[in-house]
Amino acid sequence: MTRQADAQKVSPTSIRTQARVIEAVVEVVARHGISGTTFASVSAMAGVSQGVLVFHFKNKEGLLTETLSRMLQEYRQAWQKAIAFPDPLDRILELIRVDFSPEICSQTKLALWFSFWGEAGAQPLYNKICVEAETARNDAMLSSCRDLVILSGGPDPDLLTQSIDAFTDGLWLQIHMQGHPITRENALDAAFAHLRLLIPDYADRF
Repeated sequence: MTRQADAQKVSPTSIRTQARVIEAVVEVVARHGISGTTFASVSAMAGVSQGVLVFHFKNKEGLLTETLSRMLQEYRQAWQKAIAFPDPLDRILELIRVDFSPEICSQTKLALWFSFWGEAGAQPLYNKICVEAETARNDAMLSSCRDLVILSGGPDPDLLTQSIDAFTDGLWLQIHMQGHPITRENALDAAFAHLRLLIPDYADRF
């Protein structure tokens, strides 16, 4: 049975309840980390009984895995809109914009990402989910960079992709750590300034 087929059997009330619980998990993980996330804290945040959590998610592992999957699905739906642009530079720029959009790059969401990434090495399932999502996103950026280089020349597309995404990861970490406060707008400006250094021939286009 596919996940989509299973989803069709879930009532609207259950869908709303699950969504509320997932939102609660995001908040709790952001505040207390994965080890500090419990059924009790999530049920209190979501305003539901622990029995409801057991009914929908079975156990803590199921709850956390579903949360990670849904957050990555939300991210994928956001960046996939970018690859519809015919111009490869527009695709690259939009992929970067998505990474610093309010829906993706919030303090809460970044805290969630870093919590799961920190656990991925010890949790094979988290690692599998994260690697699959990261591979799909990397392929989208790499394809856009390759098309750009084929169209008008430029640096090695693999290195260009790594440079763009590594810089984004660094900015995400800076926003998350708050050692030197930086806004999403500042981070996006920095990402574009970095991109101009990488592809100076296109600098006047953004």
